[in-house]
Amino acid sequence: MGVNNRPIEELDALVIKRAYYVLGISIAGLSLVMINWLGLSVMMYNVMTIKKIALNAVYYVVPMATAMIGFAATQLPATFLFSRLGNRVSMFLGLLFNGISLVFSTTNSYYTALFLRFLAGMGLGLYLIPSLLLILGWWSIRGLTRWVQVVYLSSITMLMLLSSLMSIWVTQSVAVYLGLVSIALAILILLTMKDAVIIKSVSIMAVMNNPDVLMLSIAFSIPWGTYLGMLPLTLNVSNYLGIVELTIPLALTPLFYRFRHSLKIERRRVLLYLTMALGVVVMPMGLTKVQLFIPVVIGFIFTVILLLTLYLVHDLVSPILIAQSTSYLFTVSSIIGSIMSMFMGYVIQYLGILGWIITGILIMTSSLIYRILKITL
Repeated sequence: MGVNNRPIEELDALVIKRAYYVLGISIAGLSLVMINWLGLSVMMYNVMTIKKIALNAVYYVVPMATAMIGFAATQLPATFLFSRLGNRVSMFLGLLFNGISLVFSTTNSYYTALFLRFLAGMGLGLYLIPSLLLILGWWSIRGLTRWVQVVYLSSITMLMLLSSLMSIWVTQSVAVYLGLVSIALAILILLTMKDAVIIKSVSIMAVMNNPDVLMLSIAFSIPWGTYLGMLPLTLNVSNYLGIVELTIPLALTPLFYRFRHSLKIERRRVLLYLTMALGVVVMPMGLTKVQLFIPVVIGFIFTVILLLTLYLVHDLVSPILIAQSTSYLFTVSSIIGSIMSMFMGYVIQYLGILGWIITGILIMTSSLIYRILKITL
């Protein structure tokens, strides 16, 4: 039997074809928001006509910190939107904000530019998790959600590398065209996609009342803010080689994720040691001789910290709360992380090498949180 005079086999093929369409167009939208959120935050002063006498460490960090605040501000609202109105509404708004941010990126006002960075962060916050859940909804009917998770995770990690490198070719006029494409894609998603999954209303308090999730979010926020803040600072010091070294280890994320059950370890203890190690390798970043190879070590350690943190948080909550717990994690981490980025910019600007040492000490101090967690997994 079939539906509307169509055999089951034909209907199944149509659904799979539709699933590929959802996967492809979602990754296309993700590319646009990643180029804006990460790439242009790193390269803002090469793209926008903002005239400054001196671009010191603080001015390089501020755009990324502002984008992180925008990202944090929309994480929880995004879960509210897709749980009540569907995935595509949140994705539409995310691409719309992203497009507006890009279209007006030719501004010559510093404060307007920072507001546009905030919009770029909002675009990613509204788009990321709803798009992932939409994709998984289409593919869950064939039991292929794990494969799709790896594909989408691969696209996120590769885009973190590519979006920074693509900024070499992003001029003011190109940014405007990318913004128009983002707005057009937002309309296309709203009109052509159907919600394949809508998470039923679950109170975010169910996640916020878990003290372990909060403590993990705080512990992760220092490495998160340091890593994102280092992207523009590294570009200022060692140009694109440093950016490649920081982001290329993220390409290992899908491999780690695929075999995450194979290694039996006490994840809390590993996070403790890795966070301490991250603080140690950050300390000598002020020395010119080590800036050629340390970023790749920092990128590798951060990649493992990110994966273990997500894995640990997801083990602390029920499957229905995964989206809410991830949003809560990045909300807390991005707020505190943006403050950390600004602090790092100031201490490096005024203290030089000592500023990097202070940053490393703060990272090592944050690792102590893992000693007081009451996690039993």
